[in-house]
Amino acid sequence: MNSTAVVFTTSDNEGNFRKTYEKPFNETAFRDLINLFEEKRFLQMEERYVPQEGQPLVTDVGTLEISLEDEVHTKTVTVDPYYSEYMPEGLQEIDSALVELRAYTLSTSREEAEQIAEAWIENAPTYGYDGFDLKLEDHEVLETYPEQHFLNYIFTSRHGGYGNRTDQIVTEALTPHSIEIAVSEREVRSAVIDGEWDEIAQKPLEKEPHNDDSTEVVSGAEEDLLEMKYPVSEEKTPWDQWYEEGNIQFIKAPNEPELITAYYGTVYGIEVFDIRSDEPFHTGKVKESDSEQMRDLGWTDLEEE
Repeated sequence: MNSTAVVFTTSDNEGNFRKTYEKPFNETAFRDLINLFEEKRFLQMEERYVPQEGQPLVTDVGTLEISLEDEVHTKTVTVDPYYSEYMPEGLQEIDSALVELRAYTLSTSREEAEQIAEAWIENAPTYGYDGFDLKLEDHEVLETYPEQHFLNYIFTSRHGGYGNRTDQIVTEALTPHSIEIAVSEREVRSAVIDGEWDEIAQKPLEKEPHNDDSTEVVSGAEEDLLEMKYPVSEEKTPWDQWYEEGNIQFIKAPNEPELITAYYGTVYGIEVFDIRSDEPFHTGKVKESDSEQMRDLGWTDLEEE
């Protein structure tokens, strides 16, 4: 970071950069942060903090490195593993300020989310082929970390059907559409037209619920929920790999249910409820309309042998 911008990058296990996020930073905020480093005597801190005798040993939380560079000094302080109780109070305050700064860098404002969604829709196959009169109907923000934006637009096509219909026989009739967009970390994560067409995958949604006598159905407030399971094994799960590749940031290391919730919500737009991770299965509840996609992702009905 400097007096004009904050840049946040993520990398994979091999150190290869994956994503870069940048937000403007002003001189006053930058000076306040430098003053905090000075007030907490960062340059006089130890170069490495580790668990002391009598402190709990925390695992799977990574390592923290905080560096300060100016024309005279270069200082890096390492906390291994990254756990607040291993830090002196002053370093905790510096770390807290940097966590807030990271959240700001990853954040997407309502205006940014709408710009991202609208640019994406206009360049997507269905609207790009013959769409016009795009209008925002609703915009909901979930205060997750990072936050998730759900936007609902309406538009009109000059022909029936979805996608790029070049060289197809199409009906020449004005056709109204709605499209639901999910935006997180400044990317479109899902896009569904009329509740029927996956605009990202360019195929119809498979929403036909699969139900038989062996499927346990739990009544939900808006839609029935199905209990499903995923086998516990020594192999790395999809959500573990997604987390290790740096696709999402948590203030503290997530537990298994939190990570499963974040993974399916962010990557697939699927809500998973009441997650339990006990041998020999991870179990959770999903809406009936999401159950077929979950089966495609390796989950099975709870009572299925």
